[in-house]
Amino acid sequence: MSDPRHENRLLDAVDDLTKSRIEHMTQTADDGSYVKAHSVEHPALLHQLRDAVNPSSNTAAGSSSLKSTRNLIDSDALFEYGKMTAAIGDWCRIVNIQPTREPVADLRQWYIAYDRTGADDQWYISELRRWANLIRNILEPLKRIEVTTPCPVCGKRTWLDLDGKEMIFPVVIQYRLPKTGEAIHPNAICRACETVWEGIAAVEELGEELNERHAG
Repeated sequence: MSDPRHENRLLDAVDDLTKSRIEHMTQTADDGSYVKAHSVEHPALLHQLRDAVNPSSNTAAGSSSLKSTRNLIDSDALFEYGKMTAAIGDWCRIVNIQPTREPVADLRQWYIAYDRTGADDQWYISELRRWANLIRNILEPLKRIEVTTPCPVCGKRTWLDLDGKEMIFPVVIQYRLPKTGEAIHPNAICRACETVWEGIAAVEELGEELNERHAG
């Protein structure tokens, strides 16, 4: 049988793509004082990608979005959604399930059948996580800020890109800026030594350390 920890990780990866998510948000005034809290329900990631395929489903009347920009998002969504739907269908057939071309339902049925086999699931975990990140990047592209000081860990000011070209400013901060306007999932990485700062606290600590070094 497979490791129960892997089974839970696989189910978590399936849930991330197929379950809606409730986000509890706090509204504050300009002075930072509490105003009220409200909850927002986000559809399953696969459903969000499906909806992005149809421009009329995610473009409000009178939207100022450029048509060329919307077409680019819709084309990316259609291409990736088609690949994911086809892959899920293939996985279903491997475990003797007839796919319905409804990827959320199919993926959950596949998980139930595949879990019974006790087979290794690490490849599927990695693939499903890659899909989730890909969908988020299509719907809410990452924002990036290059830090113009050396990495506090390795001390380097430059890094090499995939072509071996030397580039300046190895440390980059990444985050998403959804429709709520509040930055989420921030992290930073040094592209020279591959040190990662994950989460708000770690990124704030990085900022404080860089400020202290610059001040010194």
